[in-house]
Amino acid sequence: MANHDRVSERYYGTVNAEASHEATRARIHWMCRQATGQRILDVGCSQGIASILLGREGFRVTGVDLEDESIRYAREELAKESRPVRSKVDFLLADITQWRVRTVFDTVLLGEVLEHFSHPEVLLLQLHRLLRIDGTLVVTVPYGYHPFHDHKQTFYAGNLATCLMPYFDVYKIEIHHKYLCCAARRRRETEMHVQPTASQLAAWMSMDHAEFAAIEQRHQQQMNQRKKALDSAVEQLRKLKQGQDGT
Repeated sequence: MANHDRVSERYYGTVNAEASHEATRARIHWMCRQATGQRILDVGCSQGIASILLGREGFRVTGVDLEDESIRYAREELAKESRPVRSKVDFLLADITQWRVRTVFDTVLLGEVLEHFSHPEVLLLQLHRLLRIDGTLVVTVPYGYHPFHDHKQTFYAGNLATCLMPYFDVYKIEIHHKYLCCAARRRRETEMHVQPTASQLAAWMSMDHAEFAAIEQRHQQQMNQRKKALDSAVEQLRKLKQGQDGT
């Protein structure tokens, strides 16, 4: 079953609710701001919005995705752009784990892809090969449990950073609209067995603690609101029943 991600449509606000539009735009813009260098690889580019936005800013971008429908949509969107943008962006239908090219990129974007891998090291090793030394990896994943049929990983700040660490030096992790947003630099082969420091582990635990506390507070507020609404409905039913019994 294909995933049919509709990120460009959410970005422009043509599907889903306003909260989804805002979250999508914030996440895409965050990813674009982390890009370094000029050659960008957008892995799992979906409908191509991040690639096109970066192409408008003069970056040379290659977007890769597994789904025919997504690449077709991305190419149709790119065709609407000006000639200078079209000349800077390419969309390819390909399996990134099997992609054999000699080109190395300055930045790799990995937006909502890693959670679909049971063995993320297969993907991360390939991205390590495709990035230049000290190149930038930009990752976003859902924060915590998201009930989607193809999500094979559940990520929090600590285990996302630990997953990336053998291949990339994580220098930024933030949480935006229930998504983890991470930026990291490619490690040299001689650094690929580095372990997280105590201060790094403490920082990631602190981030998870703060986010979980906020989630629990929101859930408690929702439960209180629902209980209040239920109590009100029960009281209305009681009064209605009393009125019927009195007639």
